[in-house]
Amino acid sequence: MATSRSTEPSAPIIVKHPGCPQWGLGYLVEERDEKRFYDFEDGHNHSIAKAFWSKLEPVQLGDDEATALEARIRGLRDRPAAAAKKQRARPAAPVLTSFDEQVASFEAQFDGGFGGPQFIAEERGAAGAEAPDGPKKKSKAYKQGAIETARALLGKDELEALLAAGNLDDFMERIHKVHKAATGLLHPLGDLIPFNKMPAEHRRAYAEAVVDLLHGTGDYAARFDRLAGVLAAAKVVTWPLATILSALVYPAEHVFVKPSFFEKQAGVLGFDLAYDRAPSAEGYARMQSLARDLERRLRERGLAPRDLMDVYAFLWRTISPPKPSAKS
Repeated sequence: MATSRSTEPSAPIIVKHPGCPQWGLGYLVEERDEKRFYDFEDGHNHSIAKAFWSKLEPVQLGDDEATALEARIRGLRDRPAAAAKKQRARPAAPVLTSFDEQVASFEAQFDGGFGGPQFIAEERGAAGAEAPDGPKKKSKAYKQGAIETARALLGKDELEALLAAGNLDDFMERIHKVHKAATGLLHPLGDLIPFNKMPAEHRRAYAEAVVDLLHGTGDYAARFDRLAGVLAAAKVVTWPLATILSALVYPAEHVFVKPSFFEKQAGVLGFDLAYDRAPSAEGYARMQSLARDLERRLRERGLAPRDLMDVYAFLWRTISPPKPSAKS
């Protein structure tokens, strides 16, 4: 058995989380950095910080039952990868433009590039600025304000204190404020309305996954999959909701994803995107690599995006040719 035993004799090997019954039973696989990592029957690896170990309830199973549980969990974890490979056979998005045309379009729209006044006014926003009460239709500006809001509201100490106190209302209010600040990034119907109706029984699991995603010390892929799994269990999972928080708190490292745009960009650059429609760490790694490739190409053309949020802005502004006017 490949399970890494805990350094504490009292560490339960098989557990359930009363606050997250949708996870099923979990099997201890590792303990490090004051966290215990369990593979659960929902097919995901969930990390439990030391402050929350007492929330887990030990489950006693016979040897045969324990062996069957471990085999079943391993099978669940293998299944998504197989499904993803099958989905990747779908046709690639048609190529409607070229990278040269994208750069020309961007420079025509934004004199001075990423640092010019037009880009600041229409896309980035100035440091310390807030979006107006009535944003213009289709405005995508004030990304800088959203970044500052996310960093101010989603700090490690504050979020962990809210969790420890069981104050999920204030925790979720912070998330709602960050979403509201992200003007134009999250779709009202596809992202915000479903998220705002998240069933109460999923809120703690979501809050714990957010803290782990933004401030955990384990492998980011496992942390991403944990958040995606919680969103999926609550039936509110989308790529934008799975990527918005990391993209705002760590824009130099993480990218906001709307997959339809990334599919088109991959076609332009000849990039093998190959991702699952459902958000996954494996798919996100491909999106991140595509954004890095695009960032490198922009710098080679003399353009200087501040971070991957600027790269996303370039992508969405230029990936499709302009629609002809009704009069043409």
